[in-house]
Amino acid sequence: MKHPFFPLAILAVALTACGQAPESTQTTEQAAPAETPAATMAEKPEATTSEKIDKAAEATKEAAIAVKDDVVKATSEMVEKVKSDERVEKATEKAASMVDKAKAAAADMAVATGIVDDPMVSHTTRAVAGIKKFARTLQGELKAAMSAGGAPNAIQVCNEKAGGIASDISAETGYNLGRVSLKNRNPDQAASGWNKTVLEEFEARLANGEPIDKLVFKTIVTREDGSQEFRMMKAIPTGKVCLNCHGSEIKDEVTSKLDELYPDDNARGYKEGDIRGAFVVTKTL
Repeated sequence: MKHPFFPLAILAVALTACGQAPESTQTTEQAAPAETPAATMAEKPEATTSEKIDKAAEATKEAAIAVKDDVVKATSEMVEKVKSDERVEKATEKAASMVDKAKAAAADMAVATGIVDDPMVSHTTRAVAGIKKFARTLQGELKAAMSAGGAPNAIQVCNEKAGGIASDISAETGYNLGRVSLKNRNPDQAASGWNKTVLEEFEARLANGEPIDKLVFKTIVTREDGSQEFRMMKAIPTGKVCLNCHGSEIKDEVTSKLDELYPDDNARGYKEGDIRGAFVVTKTL
């Protein structure tokens, strides 16, 4: 069956070829192309933009996941490198020392001008600065020794240098600095008298739940001759790294070195968080 518009279509084609298309046909053919792009422009840009945004977001997400582990690893390596950089360690130590000196100077000024009428403030500030410097210096020596030759080497360094470090800081600050323990390694560091009593009080306070970093004792006493003495003690916590030489499970090479240098060693069997001893600071006023 022929389409009802078939003759008309043939006529339109023929007339178009001669440049004489009917008015109605020409209008229809010109309008259609004009309407189609307009419709396309109205619908597709929004959909295309949305699709691009979705694809970009998905690609960004996939890229982030892909590089996450690399970024974390690189960051960790960078942090460790900075920590191990000797220049950074020295700069950090110098900055900490400057802060401690500034605190001590401020405390002295406060007492001298009468802003603070308790001389204990100045003495305590200086004593704490001395303790911090001793701890930083000794830890630096032990860390270097551990890196060079392990725990046995660190024991040797501690045996040879710890006393000298304490003496140097005492001479520099004018406050006598030392360490004592109820379970001492060095015979010269056995707690006795008032510092033994304080250490026993520290143990009781720790058992009652007081944080170990808050275990501090300070006082000014008048001696029999009428002179006064400033006294301070601060508990030394047993850290994880300390267990290499002070714990219950010590390697044979470490035990051998301890037996060689400290035949009367009592400083073993500690657990992390125990009181390993205390810093003692005194000064005749």
